[in-house]
Amino acid sequence: MRGTLESVLQRQVCANHPERPALALCMACGRRLCQECATPWEGINFCASCLAARRGGRRERSRFVAWLPPLVAAALLFLFANQLRVFLAVLVGGMF
Repeated sequence: MRGTLESVLQRQVCANHPERPALALCMACGRRLCQECATPWEGINFCASCLAARRGGRRERSRFVAWLPPLVAAALLFLFANQLRVFLAVLVGGMF
């Protein structure tokens, strides 16, 4: 029994630092990591290479691109509201 426990403890070392005990597990590749190598991101531990791959695939939009759809919608609403106002003024003015 003692030999089995020692062999289990020996295998639970950091993948990057064999002299350190593993305290975390990378949720992407399954490598055991020490406290220095484990990086929590959105509550999940990742190794450096998996985190870089995960963050590299997700690009953030610029602020201008994020504001573009609401600005276009506001401009169209303003344009059509003004045209509708003119149309109703002509229609109502013709009735009286």
